[in-house]
Amino acid sequence: MNLDFKFLSEENVYPSKYLNVVKQFFVMPNGIQKSFEVHKGGEVVIILPLTNDNKVVCVTQYRVGPKKLMTELPGGFVDEGETPLQAAERELLEETGFKGDLIYVQTIFPDSYSTIKRHIFVAKNATKNQEPSLDESEFLEIDLLNIKDFRAHLFKGQLTHLESAYLAMDFLKLL
Repeated sequence: MNLDFKFLSEENVYPSKYLNVVKQFFVMPNGIQKSFEVHKGGEVVIILPLTNDNKVVCVTQYRVGPKKLMTELPGGFVDEGETPLQAAERELLEETGFKGDLIYVQTIFPDSYSTIKRHIFVAKNATKNQEPSLDESEFLEIDLLNIKDFRAHLFKGQLTHLESAYLAMDFLKLL
């Protein structure tokens, strides 16, 4: 059975820096033409930093979608000309002031109506090297959670990019 869709074209619906929505037109396997709204984005990294004494380095910041403070893993966009590994190293240092031995876990597409690729890393042996270097729109605090507390936080669904945290914890055999 043919399950492939044939891409025809796309048009911008709502262009912006962080939320670029396009309408994509396809011919489905049954021959019918259909359009879909898609969040078109770049690549992002999420890092689970783990200190030598088994503390997860988290950031607490206000998230405008849920309209609340959330304690989550550091991460951010991959800049043009940058590899995901370089972005993970930069974001970890900028947001937390920590460095660590970065290990690639995997890349996922977190949403079926988005082109965003999320690269997941763990940072073993994470140590604080400097104070965070935040953008003018970033306001956050660093929290060190022990594994038990982070797992409880994870199981309550109290962070964004939940699947990334689960994949990183599974990679570390900490679930």
